[in-house]
Amino acid sequence: MAGFVGYLSIGIALHVTGVYTPPSPVMSFSNPVFTSLSFLVGGLICLLSGSLTFLTLLASVKYANAEFVVLMSLIAFGFGAATVRVTAGAVLTWLAGLRPV
Repeated sequence: MAGFVGYLSIGIALHVTGVYTPPSPVMSFSNPVFTSLSFLVGGLICLLSGSLTFLTLLASVKYANAEFVVLMSLIAFGFGAATVRVTAGAVLTWLAGLRPV
């Protein structure tokens, strides 16, 4: 997550100041760094929210707080899965373009 925030802040700062102009625009689906970091962050969100849902269901479901946690976890899982789905095509295209060394 820190790498993603660092990519955004450093990339935008360098682009605005004119110090460095990257070959592909910052936060573009043609930028392999952005798409791969977005894919990994979406997968991490899915993993963490799914674990939170499972552990909450395993511990207790009878309380209102537990129901709220399950609801928010499932919403977060949906956002993470949507991020993975949107970026998967660009990441697979980028990986297919890599040649073995």
